[in-house]
Formats: sequence, C-alpha cells, structure tokens
Amino acid sequence: MESELLDAEDYASVRRATQTLSTRYHGVLTLNARMEAWAEFVTDVEEGFDTMWAWEFSHDVADRDWLHDAWPILTERVRRHRQAELDALDERFRMVTAPVKLFGAGQSPMTGQARWWRYRYPLKVTGDPAEQLPPTWSPAPTHVE
Repeated sequence: MESELLDAEDYASVRRATQTLSTRYHGVLTLNARMEAWAEFVTDVEEGFDTMWAWEFSHDVADRDWLHDAWPILTERVRRHRQAELDALDERFRMVTAPVKLFGAGQSPMTGQARWWRYRYPLKVTGDPAEQLPPTWSPAPTHVE
C-alpha cells in the first residue's frame, strides 16, 4: 500500500487530540510521543517489569489509555497511518502479559473490555523476588535476571 500524505486537517486532528486530552492526562504530549511511550513501556514489559514498580503497573498504561481516547478524535487517515503500528505494539503487549484473575474466578471477565490492557499483568519480572506483587497477578510472573 502506498503511503498517504497527511494534510492540514489531519495535523489539526492530532493537535485537537493533544489539547483535548492534556488536562485528563496531565500533560501535553503529541501522538508521536504517546506512541513512543507505549512502545517503550511494551519493551520494558518484554524485558521484565521491575517488581519495585508492580503497584504502579496500572498507572504505566496511561499512554495506551491516551491513544484509546485520542483515536476517535483523529482523522481516518491518521488512524489508518498509525493503526498497524499500534496493533503490533498491542500484540507484543498481549504476548508478554496475562489477563488478571479476580479472586475465585477461573478466567478474567475483563479480557474482552475496551481497555483490555488495564486488565493484564507482566509474565516476566525483575527485581527482588521477595517483593509483594498484586494478588491479581496469578499465577505469579517468572523472575528473570
């Protein structure tokens, strides 16, 4: 598929998303910056998430939340331009995480939710093996060096 050039309307939609979501997400970051932040987080999870930050894991997915909220604001052309990249990052994230399980539940009812990334935990962790992990991270992730 030949690459489509973005026009003024496309760039305006990116600016609109950035401005609209800046107060909700405490900062003015561009679409590129949010995509890069999500990519860096996915890489961190692939390499092994540090147990010291286990209780912050749900906060660390905020860049993916931003992308979710920005998508409807962006023009169709911008979404088409970035969708394959986002899909690839999401797939990588799914591959290195597992769905959280609610207490006593065999399978997480959150798996099919719109913000599915909020209901997953890393399969590999680094850091202190004695560090307490959230109880929904079950079975426990594998510690790697």
